[in-house]
Amino acid sequence: MSKKAIALLMAGCMAGSMVAPAGTVMAQESDLSGTKITFLNTKTEIQDYLEDMGAAFKEETGIEVEFYTNTEENHITEKYAAGEPYTIMMMDYPDVADYQEYLYDLSGEKWIGDGGSQYGLTLDGKVYGFPFVIEAMGLIYNADAIEKITGETFNWEDYSNLEAFKGLLDKLVEGGMESPVALNQDDWSLASHVFGQAYCAREDGSEEASLAFVDGLKKGEEDLANDEDFNALMDLIDVYMEYNINKDDPLSATYDMNDEYLKEGTVAFWPNGSWATDVSELTDNVGIMPYPMDTKDEVNAHNLVSGATKMLAVDAAYSSEDEQKAALEFLNWLVYSDYGQKFMVNTCSLITAFSNNTQEPEAALSASVASFVKNGSSVYWYQAMPSDHNTVVGAILQKYISGDMDRDELISEVSDYWKNHE
Repeated sequence: MSKKAIALLMAGCMAGSMVAPAGTVMAQESDLSGTKITFLNTKTEIQDYLEDMGAAFKEETGIEVEFYTNTEENHITEKYAAGEPYTIMMMDYPDVADYQEYLYDLSGEKWIGDGGSQYGLTLDGKVYGFPFVIEAMGLIYNADAIEKITGETFNWEDYSNLEAFKGLLDKLVEGGMESPVALNQDDWSLASHVFGQAYCAREDGSEEASLAFVDGLKKGEEDLANDEDFNALMDLIDVYMEYNINKDDPLSATYDMNDEYLKEGTVAFWPNGSWATDVSELTDNVGIMPYPMDTKDEVNAHNLVSGATKMLAVDAAYSSEDEQKAALEFLNWLVYSDYGQKFMVNTCSLITAFSNNTQEPEAALSASVASFVKNGSSVYWYQAMPSDHNTVVGAILQKYISGDMDRDELISEVSDYWKNHE
């Protein structure tokens, strides 16, 4: 929902209701036992884990956390309009920006120095989002399948440019792996996790470079046909298409079948992301690597596109001072308590943003992503796409991988799409 729509819906409900301006309540040591706070969970699969964790938090602190789950698009707006928002809300990136004026400024919290400044959501110089879930997108590999053919230990850094990567694919084909790549056909996968690299792997891989590029697309100022970084991605997509196990009928591919191909070693590579943790069911010798693209700055071929895809935000509009303090204590407990650290990494199999957390993820793919995150080897992940991006741009990519559109036509349609979203 747009900021304007939110403002219109909430305008009549906010007058005289604000407990304190965002960020005015400072976390202080106090006895908060007996305080009750509410938590909106939008990752429904971890609801049971959250409730168990909440019981442990209450036993230790005396603070009760009530967990609710709801993924409806306008739910948070409706709760604010009713004057009953949750104390802590799990939000996607665009939502934090939309509700910024009602949220608590987290910039002064201790965890900012342990990863929060890099992965938290900063708006106008202030942090409003606690990075709850770190995810990454890149090229998943099955090293066992590769090494079985090459007879050499696989080191992804040896194949971080397109020429070397294509050479490896040819070697795998010669060794009997007919098609070493599995390419998804789902619109959301193609638009976000394949083509989405175009918005991230820009210049030095920074947030500034990414935002400037998207802004240029919206204004119609980007010349994609002659853009080195953009064409580096398209050259790689062409290679994915050439070696795609689904090449004969690209749109017949299914996500589950591609998952099986990678797990079983039928293919060696699968463009995807950190959520595909079950690829290690048959071997732990799997991992993820940055896209092997020949971008202008090599940083994009050596650093993984990663970022927080779920943020925790604290209400500053309706929550009492004690409720806000309790919420801050809860966030600190997640970062610094032994239980909180194990909960994040081991119980929920999440990749944590916080460098002080020494827990090692059990899933091999998660461990691979975590090594990039903890080493700071990350490229900014642009996530503020319009709501129709995956549907519209995904359909464009589907035509491209099917051979029904050439690169010039793709550039024209993608450019027109962004110009309509200025």
